[in-house]
Amino acid sequence: MISIVDLLKWQGYPIAAAQKKLEEIQSFSRDEFAEWHQAKAWEIARFHYQNNALYRSLVGRHFPSRWEDLPVVRKKDLQCGMEQKLTGSLAKKDLHFGSTSGSSGTPLRFAKDKFCHSMTWALILDRYREVGISPHDYQARFYGIPLGFPHYHKERLKDYLMNRLRFLVFDLSDRQLDENIRRFSKEKFIYTYGYTNAQTFFARYLRGKNLVLKDICSSLQATIVTSEQCSDEDRALLERQFGVPVYNEYGASELEFLAMTDSRGVRRLSSETLVTEVLDESHQPMPEGESGSLVFTNIFNRAMPFIRYEVGDVGAVRQDPAHRCAELVQLSGRLNHLIFLPSGKKAAGFSLYYISKHLMASLNGLHEYQVRQVTLDTFEVDLVLDGQLSAGDVKAVEESFGLYLEKGLNVLVRQVAKIDREKSGKLKHFISHLDKEPNS
Repeated sequence: MISIVDLLKWQGYPIAAAQKKLEEIQSFSRDEFAEWHQAKAWEIARFHYQNNALYRSLVGRHFPSRWEDLPVVRKKDLQCGMEQKLTGSLAKKDLHFGSTSGSSGTPLRFAKDKFCHSMTWALILDRYREVGISPHDYQARFYGIPLGFPHYHKERLKDYLMNRLRFLVFDLSDRQLDENIRRFSKEKFIYTYGYTNAQTFFARYLRGKNLVLKDICSSLQATIVTSEQCSDEDRALLERQFGVPVYNEYGASELEFLAMTDSRGVRRLSSETLVTEVLDESHQPMPEGESGSLVFTNIFNRAMPFIRYEVGDVGAVRQDPAHRCAELVQLSGRLNHLIFLPSGKKAAGFSLYYISKHLMASLNGLHEYQVRQVTLDTFEVDLVLDGQLSAGDVKAVEESFGLYLEKGLNVLVRQVAKIDREKSGKLKHFISHLDKEPNS
């Protein structure tokens, strides 16, 4: 088996240098850290202003002297060709590319320089180590997987090489959950990792059978939830039915590993790599501890200008006089419904993330999407597209639902000029109009 450190080294990422840099940052006194943090933020903002025409157009003719006068960058500002939003002259071999298309409903292709991506992983490994998890530990993974060839087999190979076993989140039927229990009884997992929705659904199933996962799998030590909001009730359920501590991870793939709860239950922000702000509707700072729009600056990414970037979530932050990293005390958003299907199959709402990834490759100029489940077998799909929706586009959508959910669904596709957002500004990618679980 190999660890993520081995894999990153093999792929040419400077993970050792990043880990050394993180150690240096964490050795600063509070005053030294504050001075370094501010200087680093200004350094990255000036770098992109001087080397990125797109960011320079957002800032204007004059670079401001006050941080608050820099523009808030939104996802739509970066929805253009990759060449337009890349900064400087970094070679493609020195960049890490990815895309988002799920939790916010707004697709975005992004890039990070390899050192920045390595800093992200150095921080993840550091936070995991603090709660007793090592990169070699056996992971039970409740996470989606692309079903198309060759991506499916690539992910399965990575799972095997990196000592993790992936559980299906597209199928949450009783039969599949019984199979999950059987696998836990035979494997020596150290921790579970994955979508909040899928793990809490499994926990409720265990509760119905009067089972505790730790009793079934005695090696289990921890649970990490990610990608979806985990309420206090969800955490209590997981801790009770899994029988281990629950750690809440919060991130945005295009931006950074944003925060994670520590062994004391405090959700620490990734201040070593980020500047975090909480703003009101006029982009003015909110008082400490009050909720507003979460805005982040990645202070290491030299590939794209994620400067004062609005992620679309609402939260509150509190400074800790005894710690360099502030605390994320409240977070709203990223809740997902379950999808119920005519066959009796259940799937996590996040399954639509993989449908959207499939559509990004199939449809030209997909900007936003939203899916609404109207009845058990009927889904409405709204698409914001460049150009006109074609019969081929509709067929691609129908095929993706058949691939990731089940065949025979009634999928109604329409092209719209825009999709309305929630009051928080968040675009909800999946809405269920079913009142309750069928036959409940």
